[in-house]
Amino acid sequence: MLLLMDEIFDLRCRDQWLRRRVVAFLRQIIKATLGSKINGKIVEQVENLTSPEQLAYYVKHFRDSFWPNGILAEEQPERDELTKLRTRVAAKTKLLGSVSDDLKSFIGAETTRHGILRMFEMLQNETFNKRFVYVCLEGYIETVFPENKFPETFRKLHSLSQRVRDRPKETMKRSESARSRGNWLMRSFKRKPEVR
Repeated sequence: MLLLMDEIFDLRCRDQWLRRRVVAFLRQIIKATLGSKINGKIVEQVENLTSPEQLAYYVKHFRDSFWPNGILAEEQPERDELTKLRTRVAAKTKLLGSVSDDLKSFIGAETTRHGILRMFEMLQNETFNKRFVYVCLEGYIETVFPENKFPETFRKLHSLSQRVRDRPKETMKRSESARSRGNWLMRSFKRKPEVR
């Protein structure tokens, strides 16, 4: 979470020296005192979100959205540019308003604004969003079904891609290492054996 904060609010920048020092100090305090509690809370939230009842709700909601009353839903009309612009402004406003005043005063109002807007613009990239969803879905599938050897299957599927074949071997090793580090959260959510 702290790495995400570093990235979003660009705390590695030279003019953020004091804030970087404070964040490094806070990181040590948080790891020492609250590390396991924060991880436990994240695990608890994900377990709630992936419980059988929630999954049934997601499936039912998906079904009702695409097949209301058992009939395939009609295609929604394309939104006009003015509606898209209004939605974009409303989303930016909501994001900027969702940041706590304490965080703004700690990081700085301008740095916070730049970080939130950077994150907003990043999420407007359709290719990135698709890739992000695919990576999350792969991680989820690998975690939920560990006995099915999905990592091997995904590696074989990705090897068919021209883009992956063209990448140098060194880049492949680095991305594989980053992927394994990125799946730490997903690995911590492995299903516990049911007690009967």
